[in-house]
Amino acid sequence: MDINEAHLSFAAMLRKQDKALIREIQRLLQERPFALVRGVSKETVDAIHFEYDWESFAPVAIPLNTRSGYCGRGLPLTLPSPLIPPDVDAALAEAMDNEDDDFCDELREKMTQTYIAWFQAAWRDARIVNQTMRGFLSVHDTLWRTDLDTGEEFREDAGRVKFF
Repeated sequence: MDINEAHLSFAAMLRKQDKALIREIQRLLQERPFALVRGVSKETVDAIHFEYDWESFAPVAIPLNTRSGYCGRGLPLTLPSPLIPPDVDAALAEAMDNEDDDFCDELREKMTQTYIAWFQAAWRDARIVNQTMRGFLSVHDTLWRTDLDTGEEFREDAGRVKFF
């Protein structure tokens, strides 16, 4: 499998889960079903920070108050199947076994760009149920965040939004 085939397979798998991701985001926006810190009410949650795992792209939603920071525990999003198709996962594993870092790096870069665009589009479609809630996306354990409304990337310590 070459990089373009793998990337197309990944993009197709994401498209199959468009509706499921939109429904899951809408559920979070409406119900705010988070395990919140003691003394924090659902109304205090004015944003959701979505983090995804670099290896699997599996997203987790973390409740956030943009003035005081995280206010509860992360909640994994429930999607019907893994986001990386088995053939792509196998191609990545084979490339790692063969120490083909160029293949892995180039494919992961394309997958990341596609994932961010996919997630941002789902956010925009889902947000109709709660237009005041803000959303952010990042890879787990990085300083960089993407504002899901504007697509702007910024550092978590830039001072615009309090994360910690």
